[in-house]
Amino acid sequence: MNQHLFKLYNSIKFYLFGGEEIRQATEEDNGKIRHHKSIRDAGALLQDEALPLKQRLEAAHNLGVLGYTVQLATEEHEAVEQLNLTACFCPAPGGYEAANICFDFLPTMVDLLGSPERSDEELVLLLKALSVACYVHLRNQARVCSLGLLVTATTLLVPANPRSPMVRKWACHLLDVLCYNNVPALRALRPVPGLQASLERLEAEDWTHWPRNYAEILLRVLGFWPAEPSQEDDDTDMQ
Repeated sequence: MNQHLFKLYNSIKFYLFGGEEIRQATEEDNGKIRHHKSIRDAGALLQDEALPLKQRLEAAHNLGVLGYTVQLATEEHEAVEQLNLTACFCPAPGGYEAANICFDFLPTMVDLLGSPERSDEELVLLLKALSVACYVHLRNQARVCSLGLLVTATTLLVPANPRSPMVRKWACHLLDVLCYNNVPALRALRPVPGLQASLERLEAEDWTHWPRNYAEILLRVLGFWPAEPSQEDDDTDMQ
């Protein structure tokens, strides 16, 4: 029955919608299919333990970028271009559904990040990939939090940890992403011993070329520092 209806629809859709509308809809559907296939292909490479680690990490990075969809404000976009972070912040065409496909590959990414054998460069690739895969996506945020990513990321912030400032900043950015509209993550992070001190040291570092000082944002979001006054509050104080 369904097959007969499908054939009937195909025979009359030109008369219902017109040729141009059908062509555009078909192109959009084909583009989405190809995009989702690219995500799954990247995930398959990520999970293939027979491949060199470098190739798997590049696949993780591609996986995150392909699942990312949020557009930055113009001034933020200019800032990330200066730091060569454009691939991690610019929108991909996949939408929320594309980020859902990343869900099954998140455990592998978290597992690779937690290995003490990772170099700073490898850690940055994984932190970027996880940041973009979880950006404004509560399901993915909850998934990685359940896998212990909050603990792993906070460990990278500790000043005694012999990691580069870039690793610490990307770990901080990832924590900001995981806390976005995520009350359980906020509640889990706030009591972490030494977190405030780690963030305050990181906040004092040079964040030039980054869109924001993410350590400062996290200090305020977690309630360690008072919230920034709004423009309305500033106007009231001036009166």
